Amino acid sequence: MNKLNLRLIIIVLSSISAHFSTQAQNKVVDRFTIRKSFQTKEDWAKPAVITFTKPQEKSASWLLDMAIGYSAYHHPQGTLSVIPYMELHRNTLIDKPQSVWIGGVATEWRMNSLEHKKWSPVLVQSFKFMEDKIKQNASFQSNFYLTPVFAFKDMNPKYFWIPNHPVSLGSRLSFVYTPYIGIENENRTYSETHLSAGNIYRAFGRISTDITFYPSNNSLKGKLDLSLDWQYRYNYYQTVSDVKNSTQQFLNTSLNYTFFTSADGKKMSQIGFDYTIGENPTEGFEKQSFYTVALKFRLNLGGNKTKVIL
Repeated sequence: MNKLNLRLIIIVLSSISAHFSTQAQNKVVDRFTIRKSFQTKEDWAKPAVITFTKPQEKSASWLLDMAIGYSAYHHPQGTLSVIPYMELHRNTLIDKPQSVWIGGVATEWRMNSLEHKKWSPVLVQSFKFMEDKIKQNASFQSNFYLTPVFAFKDMNPKYFWIPNHPVSLGSRLSFVYTPYIGIENENRTYSETHLSAGNIYRAFGRISTDITFYPSNNSLKGKLDLSLDWQYRYNYYQTVSDVKNSTQQFLNTSLNYTFFTSADGKKMSQIGFDYTIGENPTEGFEKQSFYTVALKFRLNLGGNKTKVIL
């Protein structure tokens, strides 16, 4: 194990260890959960993705988007969550391979109680260390995103325009969307060449949509869904010489069929068809497009479900 991987692991484990002194009475395993990522609320809800191919005469190929997080703190009223996490994003099935380790701490803070206010801003933050094995660089990064959440009314379709508010569009589908605005920064601590060294500061915008089909049908309820995720980034300040594009766009479309859900809702497995185009520098994904069919799973290792504020 090299020094960069060791640093990444220490960041996450030290955050978890600091919490044990006051929470030793809780079972450790109850607080762990596996997801695709913990960098935003949308990623917290998405399952991990895995595909493995081993041809007889060629090297193995991987698609792996997986994160393991530890629920260090969750406010009793659901206004604050803190999760130290580790992530691995590896894809050798595409033209420009991806191989990234990430370790850090993610938080969500709903600033107002919806019992007393009609709406509240939600601040989503992530502080992390990332090692990109393809580009041979490492960096400390932080993200600050804002999204609004409103007191729930009902599933009437007239409320479709309200962010983070699910509505029912007849008996065939339900719909919810989430907008984000924010800033990101990347401070590179190591690079193979001086052209890759420096800092990057980005403005960020994102709109994600989740559509569930036949929500009132007993045999299909919760089994078939479609998600759309569009992200836009603009580098408003940078000192890194080999980053030529000041804007980056990313789009993912995912159609999923859930074939297994445990009775307590803590375990779930899907087959998903995804189309991805664009680039995402926060996960070391370079500009390109690809289709994939993959197994996806979401898992809470213990008795307590990891809660999402929104």
